[in-house]
Amino acid sequence: MNKENIKLEFNKLIKQLNQKKYNRWYKLKDLVELKAISYKSLKNMVGEIYAKYEPQGTIKKTGRSYSIHYSILDAFKLKQPRATTIYSHEWKSNISWTTREYYDKEYHEYLISVLKNKTKGVNYFFTIELDKHNRNHVHILADAEPNELRSLIYELMQFYIGKKNYYKYYCEPVYNTGSSVDYLIKNPQKINLI
Repeated sequence: MNKENIKLEFNKLIKQLNQKKYNRWYKLKDLVELKAISYKSLKNMVGEIYAKYEPQGTIKKTGRSYSIHYSILDAFKLKQPRATTIYSHEWKSNISWTTREYYDKEYHEYLISVLKNKTKGVNYFFTIELDKHNRNHVHILADAEPNELRSLIYELMQFYIGKKNYYKYYCEPVYNTGSSVDYLIKNPQKINLI
């Protein structure tokens, strides 16, 4: 199989996977506010991005208007950003936790505040939502590296929740900022940037 066939197969697979995902699309003008990039700069970027992502079905063009899938928002960035938004901030850690017990939102907010107090200077963006069993759980983005936060989260869970089988947590690198931010804001009960 040659390189061109491999690329076509890859794009076909990505297109199929994206059709099963959360289906959020943005117009180019929406990115002005989301990414804090001027419309002129976005127009200069979009041609190259379109050529790369159109075969995967994550960007569409109708006339002179572009529709951009949330999963490729990270493709739109300036070499030297002028301003920061939640979409352009350098989020490094994707954190989540859930507990066996049914703790209320205020208790999870308290746990987040304890984490914040132990990590001065780290910014967090979080949501608290209900799972299918009506149990609150937390999703957090942080601008500190996962290896800086994992042990703190583990200690927090051990101290405030208890044994390992009473909670689950996740702390890994952010691979796609746009997708991560969109996930947090899609259906929150409580959302905060602290």
